[in-house]
Amino acid sequence: MNIGRFIRNYLLFLIPLAVLTGLTFWMIHNQTMDRVTSELKLESNILAGQVRDQLNLSFGEIHSDLKLLTEHYKLHQLDSLIKPRNVINELQELWISVAEQRARYDQVRFLDAQGQETIRINYSDHKATATPEQKLQSKRHRYYFIEAINTPVGEIWNSLLDLNIERRQIELPLKPTIRFSTRIDRHDGEPDGVIIINYLAKNLLDKFRSVTASYSGHALLLNWQGYSLVSPNAANDWGFMFPDSPQSRISIEHEAAWQATLNEKQGQLLNPKGLYTYNQIDPSGSNTAASDCDSCLWLMLHVPSQLIEVQLWRELSKTIPLLLLSLFLIAIILGVALWHREKRQAHERQIQELNRNISYEHELFLSSPGVIAKLRNEIGWPIEFISSNIEELLDYDADHFASGKVAYSSMIDSEYLEKYTQETLEAENKGSNSFSHSPYLIVGRNNRNRWIQETAHAIRDKLGKLTGFYVHINDVTPLKEAEQRLTQSRDYIQKVVDTIPDPTMVIDINSYELTLINQSALELYNKGQAIDPETTCYRLSHKRSNPCKGQLDPCPIKQIMEKRTAVSVVHKHYDHQGNIIHVDVRATPIFDDSGENIIQIIESHRDITETVEMEKQLQHIAETDRLTQIYNRMKFDEELKNQIAWASLTNNRFGLIMFDLDHFKKINDTYGHDMGDKVLINTVDLLNERIRKSDVLARWGGEEFMIIAPLIDTKELRSLVESLRNAVQQYEHEGVGSITASFGASVVRPSDNIHSLLKRVDSALYESKQKGRNRSTVF
Repeated sequence: MNIGRFIRNYLLFLIPLAVLTGLTFWMIHNQTMDRVTSELKLESNILAGQVRDQLNLSFGEIHSDLKLLTEHYKLHQLDSLIKPRNVINELQELWISVAEQRARYDQVRFLDAQGQETIRINYSDHKATATPEQKLQSKRHRYYFIEAINTPVGEIWNSLLDLNIERRQIELPLKPTIRFSTRIDRHDGEPDGVIIINYLAKNLLDKFRSVTASYSGHALLLNWQGYSLVSPNAANDWGFMFPDSPQSRISIEHEAAWQATLNEKQGQLLNPKGLYTYNQIDPSGSNTAASDCDSCLWLMLHVPSQLIEVQLWRELSKTIPLLLLSLFLIAIILGVALWHREKRQAHERQIQELNRNISYEHELFLSSPGVIAKLRNEIGWPIEFISSNIEELLDYDADHFASGKVAYSSMIDSEYLEKYTQETLEAENKGSNSFSHSPYLIVGRNNRNRWIQETAHAIRDKLGKLTGFYVHINDVTPLKEAEQRLTQSRDYIQKVVDTIPDPTMVIDINSYELTLINQSALELYNKGQAIDPETTCYRLSHKRSNPCKGQLDPCPIKQIMEKRTAVSVVHKHYDHQGNIIHVDVRATPIFDDSGENIIQIIESHRDITETVEMEKQLQHIAETDRLTQIYNRMKFDEELKNQIAWASLTNNRFGLIMFDLDHFKKINDTYGHDMGDKVLINTVDLLNERIRKSDVLARWGGEEFMIIAPLIDTKELRSLVESLRNAVQQYEHEGVGSITASFGASVVRPSDNIHSLLKRVDSALYESKQKGRNRSTVF
């Protein structure tokens, strides 16, 4: 063997293979980078939305409190030049109650139009107190009074989020604060003063840290100048409040990302430093342009390019070994294949040399087990020689053909002669040295027909001209007769199966291919058309490329292999129009001759779509309240049982809310039951718009309703309940007006069962009713 040629050929194949591997790695690298970046963008967008919603919710609660204080002020008719002290004292008591209940405002003040404090409530150590009149101060020159008194009526002004300063020193421990204010005018349209509340932002910043704690990158909360308020490096936070300390600003360190925030309120930016996701948050709730909002906060999520690269190579590390292993295996296989090819070619050259020294005719005759003949390439293919065993085939002895005038075509059945001639001419035109004819009939003495399988070898002269053929003639009559009997048997079985009205098919257990299918199945799954020979059961009925699996989609073949008996399953199939149908599949095993091994199964399919749909409708009717179209008490009891089991298993918490429409019987008595039904429906629609998608609303009975609120703590539950109560109170029902509702709620405890939780929530509702209704109680 020529070793040098082997190495040269091996390198010629190996170099393109290495180039192809490099291109494949480049494509995988780019695709993986795109996928990693897309996943980080999605994660960042989801987190940004959660943080934005959380902060906006907190600011919305502050706005509501400010409006409540404004209403208190107006109700006490203090918008006049003379303010009675007893009325001021009464208002102070109300504001003290608000400050203690909310526990998030450092100060609540009213400053008149000249900047003089009229009311100042201080909150400290969970207690709120009013400042005596002699200690009230003038704030007419303070910036927040000037900004607030010049803010249009009805709008809210807020200060920057900074650290509280007492006696010109930053208060310790640090107290992040935002001032919110609104102006109040007298009846004559002149300013009467402003209400200012100092919001303690520590809880807000703690929520920000909690929500962003598991983020893949860095989460930062910035002010309008790009200074960090919350960041992974706490030493850099509040730098603008400490001018003498080293300053760190996002607007300098990440200039491109910061410039993008000045042009739009939210978006994403991918540059060499990493992925940036940013959102503007306006505490005042106004729609101020990104570049004009000095009091706005900026949320910035940054995934450094180094982290992106780490995640990229973590993904690639799963692919590179396989790619290198594939390259190594292909190189080995290629080397082995080329080595064997070189050895084979060397052997072939040796054989060719030997063949030249051996008589071609002698070798041919000695190696053939059948009849051998030599035909001349003339009209009818005269027989020049034929072996003596021809008598066994045609009842003619070899001497009958000795004259060389008997044509081979005279023995071929006329029905097959034309095809035989065509195949011979095609082989001659192609220059083939050997070829085979399709089986054909040959006619012997007494018209006894035999099936022949023949192989022909071309004979050429020195100039390459075709002069004749050596033909190997084999009697395949027994095989053809057996084939005909099998075909007749299969046709009969097919006719029998086609009479079965249900779709029926026979499936190979190893390949899942259909070995037999009736016309009913073809009509249902394939428009009545024949299927390809290698079509599988799951490709035909499920219109997919993989077998059934799992408890929701059990494979009858696997069940039969385990149980070795007939099984029945319900599957979701697709008809030839792509419509979903539910099918009762009954499958029976087919054993081999030994009775031990299962080789096939026979399936019959029955369309039960109408039955399944009817069961779903009945299930929906059984679980749904007929009037409000929400869960009824039976379904609610089932959901509550599942929630308690889930909470016990996972240690997660959920809240349970019970509420009752106040004096609902009076509505029915006054306006009629039809109007009462509309009130119930409107109330359900109203609450469905305000609860979360994960919450479960159900009608408990009459005018009583229940809500399950998963993954919620007591503080969040109290906020949710109060917002629902306010929504019910503020809604105007046509023909009835506004109504109220009483609420009771509680968060599940580790020791709770259904009875104890319902009893506690019912007690909370009872307390709300005892205290005058239209209120909420959370235990």
